[in-house]
Amino acid sequence: MAVESKFREDKDLAFLQYADWQDLKVLANSLIKDHSGKEQWTGGLKKSLDKSIAMYPESKEQAYKNSWKSIAAELQLYGGDTFANLTRGKGVTYQEIVFDVAKKVGVDVHKDTANISDVEEKILRLLFQRVLTMDDIGYMYRTLEDKGLLGLTSLKSKPWNTVKNAVGLNGNAGAVAGAGAIFAGIKMIPKLAKVNPIVTAATLPLTIKDFSSTAYRVTIPAVCIVAMMRTKYTKNSSDYDEF
Repeated sequence: MAVESKFREDKDLAFLQYADWQDLKVLANSLIKDHSGKEQWTGGLKKSLDKSIAMYPESKEQAYKNSWKSIAAELQLYGGDTFANLTRGKGVTYQEIVFDVAKKVGVDVHKDTANISDVEEKILRLLFQRVLTMDDIGYMYRTLEDKGLLGLTSLKSKPWNTVKNAVGLNGNAGAVAGAGAIFAGIKMIPKLAKVNPIVTAATLPLTIKDFSSTAYRVTIPAVCIVAMMRTKYTKNSSDYDEF
């Protein structure tokens, strides 16, 4: 499947292949839709899952378990800069995502000695004052929203409005024309990046680069969910394997 082909071997996400399928579904949904239920601008996970579910119409469990790499790949893509992803064809490792999220929320991490599960626990304790379980998903989203960590959603449904809001436009004709230029620039990103992605990323206007950077509205809740899944898995299994 297209998304699975973008999966980067990742020892810190290897346990997902053994995770409860319903937990995988929760993680997948956090990547496909935002906290309000609006579908996000994704790398194709929804299509990949739809194909898998069609292949196993009698077993959603099998469909999700067979899609763990697609789910992991989508998270890796969200953790990377769009232009860098275009260059390498894949996203970033989960370790990089966790360290990035930790820095974003204010967790002090020493990368050379940090253990991923310890960093995840510190993130949960800082954000929620305790380690959450998979029964706390609703509370997690409410808390993250209250903290302002679930911001700009996607360009997919109403890209024009998203761009206008991002640059603070209110219907002014000249400003709207400016937003049109920005939107046109966004549509040109894939073509420009293929020619010279590094130069493209460096020279784009700030507004467009903001759209390309790490999607914290996705990676923060996703890291929280993966942390809860890891805790549940390690408590229920003595067979925690790595690639």
